[in-house]
Amino acid sequence: MRATMGNRRLCGARAAAVAVHGTAVAETRTAVAETRVAAVETRTAAARTAAVAGARAAAVAVFAACVVLLGVLALPPAAWADDENLVNPQQRPDSSFIYDTAISALNSADTYYDGQTVQVVGEAVGDVINADVGGSSKWINLSAKEQGVTYSIAVFMSETAASRIDTLGSYGKVGTTLQVRGTFHLVCPEHDGVTDIHANVVSVVDSGSEHPDAFSLEAFIPGIVAVVAGLVLMGVFYRLRERQR
Repeated sequence: MRATMGNRRLCGARAAAVAVHGTAVAETRTAVAETRVAAVETRTAAARTAAVAGARAAAVAVFAACVVLLGVLALPPAAWADDENLVNPQQRPDSSFIYDTAISALNSADTYYDGQTVQVVGEAVGDVINADVGGSSKWINLSAKEQGVTYSIAVFMSETAASRIDTLGSYGKVGTTLQVRGTFHLVCPEHDGVTDIHANVVSVVDSGSEHPDAFSLEAFIPGIVAVVAGLVLMGVFYRLRERQR
């Protein structure tokens, strides 16, 4: 009788344990399902955000394309249908120009520069000299200082180009700064082998100016003192000679 009662209690305990375990498993499965649902919702929200961002980017791209297209259509036909602006794929490369050359480089140039189109910037100094009898062409000297050394080169230009020079550099004056573009001749065949530039384009970079020396009385003080001292010594010498007589 007692054994039977014990077996019944043991069976009841086992059944309770199985029930508790089943409940825990069910709760775990429920939690896992809820976690999966939350993950799916998160992915869905991220996908919606990415879709909205992509739609906005596409709208901006379409708007920009429309603006560019309207701008192109607004241009006159000559701006985008100019036959002179077409690329010629058969055109050979041209290396017959060297822009933005320093005058110092031309002073020490070799035959590579001869016949090239160069562009230099310098100060007009000295005098404007007639290059022919009628005066339709002029010679000027273009000067530039680099690292404390002054370099210059002769420039052959038209009278019209030379008339743009308002001041020639000299003592107390800063000459007109010119930008000259033209053909460089290492040994010019037209001007007795002179190294020069035959200007094609002359433009004024900066106007010239004058800087006369200001009168300063302090600069005359040493001379005045010397003259007074000399007069005093002459007077003393004269008095001594008179006393000796």
